[in-house]
Amino acid sequence: MPVKRVLVVSDLHVGSIYGLLPPGFVTSEGREINLNSGQKYLWQCWEHASKTIGSVDAMVINGDAIDGLQQAQTGSELCLPLLEDQSEAAYLTLDMMQRAVGLPRLFAVQGTEYHDSKAGREIEVISQRLGAEKYSGIGVGRYCKEALDLEIGGAILNFSHGTSVASGLYRATPPDREAVWSALAGKQGKAPKADVVCRSHAHIFVHVEHPSKHALICPCWQLQTRFMRRHSIYRMLPDIGYVVIEIDTEARSQGNDPIKICKRTYSLPEPKVTHFERPSPRQTSGTS
Repeated sequence: MPVKRVLVVSDLHVGSIYGLLPPGFVTSEGREINLNSGQKYLWQCWEHASKTIGSVDAMVINGDAIDGLQQAQTGSELCLPLLEDQSEAAYLTLDMMQRAVGLPRLFAVQGTEYHDSKAGREIEVISQRLGAEKYSGIGVGRYCKEALDLEIGGAILNFSHGTSVASGLYRATPPDREAVWSALAGKQGKAPKADVVCRSHAHIFVHVEHPSKHALICPCWQLQTRFMRRHSIYRMLPDIGYVVIEIDTEARSQGNDPIKICKRTYSLPEPKVTHFERPSPRQTSGTS
């Protein structure tokens, strides 16, 4: 059965102490950066993904490849303060995945300006180095824009990074609402009739199905940050992983849904608990 496969990765936040970082990375100043325990775990998951995804026809980077200057935290949660170092580390990280999945055709979408810089300047540089393809779309940019409508296997996949973030028990509301607006815009001829509406940014996985459309938010590659903990240490827990969109090129002619959403998420690192029964240093020192 002829099936096309599209790998979607987003929100790597390379440069953050909570984001991806390739082992042994050396900065432009010649310093090797050691991975913290969370980054070691994330890289193990990234390596596992690279070995198990298999060959894909296209790979889409859906924004926030780097963490940026981190103005709100004054850079206090950065392991790579320089943008050029973040971009180099992100390039190495994505190049590793790109090669592992068979060097597919590559497309990139701009993330938020807070992370990917104004007008996606840094992701533009990274995408060009990776050999991303130029495409027509909304916004400025040669190798990445704010939206990508990708026709593949007779289906149209719409990619954009940003989405509103619903609270608590209503996580599916934003993609569900976006699917409705997508259907209206497509019916009115104001936008391509998308079979899939793919978003990121929220750091969670959600998948909503309509009769003729799929809407989803992709998982991320960054652990919980101070910003997330400040809002809720329980509600704002991220989903780590990726999505592969499979398109059956013959299904529509047979009256079947041509789209299959395949997600892979990884467990978060094991939480640490402080045990009260353990003797304190004051109780165990200085006694003779």
